[in-house]
Amino acid sequence: MNWRRDLLCALGALGLMSAGLTPVLAAPSDAAKVVTLRADPSCPSNCEPGSDHPGYDVELAEKIFGKAGYKVDYKLLSWSRTLVEVRKGAIDGFVAGIKNDAPDFVFPEEPAGVMVTGFAVRKDSSWRWDGAKSLDGKVLGYIPDYQYFPELKTYIDANTADAKKVQGIAMMNATQLNLKKLSIGRVDVVCDDSSVLEYYIKVMGLSDKVVLAGGAGDVIPSYIAFGPTNPRAHELAAIWDAGIKRMRASGELKAVLDRYGVPDWKKL
Repeated sequence: MNWRRDLLCALGALGLMSAGLTPVLAAPSDAAKVVTLRADPSCPSNCEPGSDHPGYDVELAEKIFGKAGYKVDYKLLSWSRTLVEVRKGAIDGFVAGIKNDAPDFVFPEEPAGVMVTGFAVRKDSSWRWDGAKSLDGKVLGYIPDYQYFPELKTYIDANTADAKKVQGIAMMNATQLNLKKLSIGRVDVVCDDSSVLEYYIKVMGLSDKVVLAGGAGDVIPSYIAFGPTNPRAHELAAIWDAGIKRMRASGELKAVLDRYGVPDWKKL
């Protein structure tokens, strides 16, 4: 029984101390020094865990939190599930989200990049965004729980029950699945972050079938942010802020971003 084991351990420790020896105590859990981050794949911000190019936000997080004595545990998870798990405190934070994704979360002052909504179409299409009316007769592929600019979001919300107008994918790898559907004609337009669309069109070998069709809406800062019930959320946000400022001043930030061909968002 546990009380007997604990009593024996205590008596053993007292015996060692009386003999002038120091008992060896169990090491404290390392869980407190791990920062858990999750998101669906949004390269080049966050990519394949453990790879040579896990994403510039992941590399920055590893350097910044590592210097503060933390280890970063980054894994892929669908965006919908990520929001749920971070909000309830099972995970520390998300990667590459915007403030409208989760207004109750704790956001650092320093962004982790920027996003702008872009559109992809088949190469033989002349379609371009010209307001919601330009989607008449088109099937739009999107990702549920993403926060698109207001006119587009209003259009999606008004048509979620009509698969002839909008089709959402809430699974992990949603961007790749939407682009695959686009390439084979199951949807006509895909909306996502422009840099993410550009990246996956290239790595999926779809450049001969799919092209970017411009963007719309404002350029919006993206963040690594932490859950509202997380007792160390403000501490982690402050560590991120100090780390980004330090790395920008030293040139380390540019070195990481250069590996992904991404400019410093502060200069955009």
